[in-house]
Amino acid sequence: MVARSANSTKIGAPKTRGGLHRKVVDHLAMQIIGGEFVTGQSLPVEADLCEAMGVGRSSVREAMRVLADKGMVEVRPRTGARVLDRASWRRLDPDLIGWMLKAGADREFLADLVEARRIVEPAAAALAAQRATGADLARIDTALDAMRRAMPESGNTRDVIAAVEADVAFHKAVLAASGNSVLEEFEIIIDAALRAAFRLSTEMSRSFALTISAHVHVYEAIRMRDAERAQSAMSGLLNMAARDLGLDADK
Repeated sequence: MVARSANSTKIGAPKTRGGLHRKVVDHLAMQIIGGEFVTGQSLPVEADLCEAMGVGRSSVREAMRVLADKGMVEVRPRTGARVLDRASWRRLDPDLIGWMLKAGADREFLADLVEARRIVEPAAAALAAQRATGADLARIDTALDAMRRAMPESGNTRDVIAAVEADVAFHKAVLAASGNSVLEEFEIIIDAALRAAFRLSTEMSRSFALTISAHVHVYEAIRMRDAERAQSAMSGLLNMAARDLGLDADK
């Protein structure tokens, strides 16, 4: 496929000078995810990108390095950068997840996030019931209190930012309580899934009281050292999250 010229590519110059190469990365990544540059297509040459975006060569080169590290493009001498198939993308990269959500994650991606959580989190909750220390339980309980505080008793609109941060903190605390350092890294997926849920689902906002209750069941099962019940309670919580997003609970 023929590469687009700088004049035919709607790039738009970064608005600030701070972290300039980062702005270039964000612009190009969003264009790739949005389909303005498709698999196998070459990006504009370095000189054209510099002119179109009003940046120097070092900013463009660093941006290409970052995108290459994330598996989004392949950079070759003399031929420039070419967009790679999505199968090559680093799907667990926090930046990539953030870009995909910003672009409006498709239902398949959201379903994959929920499915991944179903595989990992119930097992993590069961391990937490067996291994959680007093400090772990206190951390989970603190996050649960923060979730309650994020929903004013007056019934007015909740502070969504505070709510999602508290919810993420709860699930991170459960992962940490599992005592498995690899499972703790799964927090990237949880963060992305919860932020997508709060952004896309109005039903989740209306059912937040029920969501808190489901979290309480998970905490109580962990506190009582009941691994089977903790696993079941976490599965139920994730099924609720799937329904809030309009996803099949049995994908």
